[in-house]
Amino acid sequence: MTISYTESIRGYPYMEKQQLSEEFKMSAQTIKGRVQEIESEIEKGRYDDFAIIRDGKLLRINVLVFIDYMTYRRRLLDKNARKYVPEFHPEKIVRSIGWNNRIVYEDV
Repeated sequence: MTISYTESIRGYPYMEKQQLSEEFKMSAQTIKGRVQEIESEIEKGRYDDFAIIRDGKLLRINVLVFIDYMTYRRRLLDKNARKYVPEFHPEKIVRSIGWNNRIVYEDV
């Protein structure tokens, strides 16, 4: 008899600036600048309102948004090149970094 189940492999999708700084080996000042740039991209419509959570002193950045932004940052900042940047597809990033579901089959 074979049984199957779904295994979810994922991480918490939000980090504080300090966590991003440590994870990506970037200075706190650089992270602050990138957050401001991402907020500009929210206004332009690339990312939705869930990209960054702000509430008083609370600030959390969606890691998938951050990875996408860092991947395409140079092109997004260039008005001519930005039209060639693919749309934001978090599901592709999820697969690339290993946050996904998979079906596991076991013989019993």
